[in-house]
Amino acid sequence: MEVKKIKTQKLIKTGNNFRPTRFDEFIGQDDIKKALKSAIISSQKTGLPIGHILFSGPSGFGKTTIAQIIAKELGVQIKIITWYAISKPAELISILTSLEEKDILFIDEIHRLKPTIEEILYIAMEDFAIDMVMPEGGNIRVDISPFTLIGATTKLESLSSPLKNRFVYKFHFQPYTDTQKQKILKRYLAMNGINTTPSILKNMVEMILDTPREISNFTIQLKDFLISYHKDSNLDNTKREEFKNWAKLEKWWLSPIHKLYLQILQEANGKPVGLKTIALKLGVNEKSVEEDIEPLLLKLWLIQKTPQGRMLSE
Repeated sequence: MEVKKIKTQKLIKTGNNFRPTRFDEFIGQDDIKKALKSAIISSQKTGLPIGHILFSGPSGFGKTTIAQIIAKELGVQIKIITWYAISKPAELISILTSLEEKDILFIDEIHRLKPTIEEILYIAMEDFAIDMVMPEGGNIRVDISPFTLIGATTKLESLSSPLKNRFVYKFHFQPYTDTQKQKILKRYLAMNGINTTPSILKNMVEMILDTPREISNFTIQLKDFLISYHKDSNLDNTKREEFKNWAKLEKWWLSPIHKLYLQILQEANGKPVGLKTIALKLGVNEKSVEEDIEPLLLKLWLIQKTPQGRMLSE
């Protein structure tokens, strides 16, 4: 099992990764940042670990990034793992016993943990201890270092109540406004060395770029295009249109996979199409359809969800 351990003192941009490393660099989610800053100050004054935190919201909204910022602000280590890396109780126990005092354990898609894993987390979160089964029979409780669990989920409704109730802080990430998205896009363009005008900036962001991750990926593609085809980093209207054609972006910045999705519904002749069927025809999993493809189509009112399946909007 591989566990990703990050020394927060070195959480700087690596390669094409331009994650914010401070709260003042992270644009949006102001209410969450305000509450977290208060919790961090309290932790620093009392010397106690920050209370366990639950983040919910769509993929790409910055949940992992804020967890890293918390660790950096506190000056502690953070271990980042995904739910599938913990399939057996022994694996979680190994992780928990490796934590040092005040360390942060970040578990992505925490709602998908097995019940047997959750039961170990209950005790660890409340008592900073784990129950070990002895070879000769019986249990023994072993203390572990006080730590903070940060859980992230894209499906809050799938998280069990006993686990959910053990989090001190529960935050839901809100959609980014057009103004916030413009600020994020401007930041990433600057980091990639791309120069443009406010009007072009507004035109690029208002229809498609909904999450910081999408914006980051978009600017990397744009940088590669400009360097490869124009050997400079100045973006004007002509180059913007060339980029749209190069990236095969349709009206409203729809990508080819969005267009294929709409074609699938159109061929159904007004009948609803199930999520599983759409995923199979697109060649992706259902989660990708829901989290990566449908949000833009829903935002543009091009599709609607019904109990029977997906349909084109009238």
